[in-house]
Amino acid sequence: MRTPVIRTYTGHEFNPLDPKTSDINISDIAHGLATCARFAGHLARPVWVAHHSVFVANLCQHLPIPYQLQALCHDASEAYLGDVTKWVKESPGMAFYREAEARMTKVIFETYDIPLRMHPDVEYADRVMVRYEGTHPHGFGKEFVIDHPNYPALTKEERFLVEQHGWIHMSWQQAEEMFLNRFLLLKRV
Repeated sequence: MRTPVIRTYTGHEFNPLDPKTSDINISDIAHGLATCARFAGHLARPVWVAHHSVFVANLCQHLPIPYQLQALCHDASEAYLGDVTKWVKESPGMAFYREAEARMTKVIFETYDIPLRMHPDVEYADRVMVRYEGTHPHGFGKEFVIDHPNYPALTKEERFLVEQHGWIHMSWQQAEEMFLNRFLLLKRV
């Protein structure tokens, strides 16, 4: 059986099912997330994982820097493994993917000194953004309802919380630049 190998944006080759800290590069993460569409690409206009990640970090600016980095990088494994929608990912047949994602996340977090245990505010911000992106006019529209107990209808306060940070639709290039700039800013602090 052949060893699974990917070639990254920066030209590095490695096995994403057995990652090492030496395999991780923030430029690869920024580019991979910026060209990976949310909701398997099925929104009216694509929302990039990098864009989503920046806005999760925006909602977590009240947290200490390590947790702001966690918010920004909470989906960083998808830069190497691709995005799988939450409802497919949670299905029993996807246990192998969830394990690979957990390993990749652990290596990424260790590489950048990010706390491994997810902060509850980061989890909450992620759920807010999922609901915002799905019901935004560029998403599925206002009639879209996510049939999942952890994703109730978005409140007016939650919608305001996202929009006060200036949510706009953006190109993948803008999302990549925004993600990388935010990462570099947080690592400098």
